[in-house]
Amino acid sequence: MFQKALEGRNDSTREVAEVRVLMARCLTQMGEPDKAASELKDVQPRLSPQDAELVKEFETAWREVEDTKRLGKDEIERRRATARADKN
Repeated sequence: MFQKALEGRNDSTREVAEVRVLMARCLTQMGEPDKAASELKDVQPRLSPQDAELVKEFETAWREVEDTKRLGKDEIERRRATARADKN
């Protein structure tokens, strides 16, 4: 769904940054913190200090990624399994 939302959009728009932050948060919840971090790293240079709300969302997403990376392997795998089951 997120990929579809990004199709045909200019990569520098605020909307793209919003979608990618949301995508990162979902990836984190699904037990994919490395993929989430990659999304956030792509968004970070596009953030403007004037857009405080999006910067705050980015910071929250980044903390979630870091917290998830500290989880045990079993918990991360549990999240991945749950996400796979939800897809079906």
